Amino acid sequence: MESNLSGLVPAAVTLGLTAAYTTLYALLFFSVYAQLWLVLLYGHKHLSYQTVFLALCLLWAALRTTVFSFYFRDTPPPPPPRANHLGPLPFWLRYCCPVCLQFFTLTLMNLYFAQVVFKAKAKRRPEMSRGLLAVRGAFAGASLLFLLANVLCAPWALLLVRVLVSDCLFVICALSLAACLCLVARRGLPLLHLLLNKQCLCPSKKK
Repeated sequence: MESNLSGLVPAAVTLGLTAAYTTLYALLFFSVYAQLWLVLLYGHKHLSYQTVFLALCLLWAALRTTVFSFYFRDTPPPPPPRANHLGPLPFWLRYCCPVCLQFFTLTLMNLYFAQVVFKAKAKRRPEMSRGLLAVRGAFAGASLLFLLANVLCAPWALLLVRVLVSDCLFVICALSLAACLCLVARRGLPLLHLLLNKQCLCPSKKK
C-alpha cells in the first residue's frame, strides 16, 4: 500500500518538499542555537522561562530536521521510507517526542502568563499568591500525564487512548492560555509589568 501511495506524488515534488522542510527546520535550529549563545553572552539568567523555552525549541527543531533528512535517501520511490521503519525508541524520539515538546512549550507559556496574572492580583489580594502553587502543580501534573500517555500508550493497540488524552490536554491548555491572555488584555496589566518582574525575558544587566 505504501508503494501505491508513494507513486501518487512525483519524485521531484517529494524531493522539493523534503529539501524545503529540512532547510526551514535547520534554519530554526541555528537561529535558536544563536539565541542561546546570546543568553550566555549578555548575562541573562541561565535558568529562566526564556532559556527553557529556547531549549525546548532547539530540541524540537533538531528532531524535526533529523526526521526530514531521512527522506533524502528514500526519494525517488519505491523504497519504503526508512523513517517509518525504525525501532521502538528511535521511532518514539522522532515522532512522539516532538509532540511532547510542543505540549511542554504550551504548558510553559501557560505557566508564565498565569504567574503574571496571579502576581498582579496578589498586590491587592495577597492570598492569591497561594493559588500560584496550585497552578504550578496542575501544569506539572498535566505535563507528566501527557508524557506517560505518549510513552505507555505508544503501541498501536493503545493509539486511541493516546490520541484522546493528548488532544484533551492540548485543548484544555490552549483554553487556559487564551483565558490568561484575555485577563491580561482586559484588566489592562501594563506591559512594563511583564518586562520588569522576576520572570522577565529581557537581558539583565551585569552588576
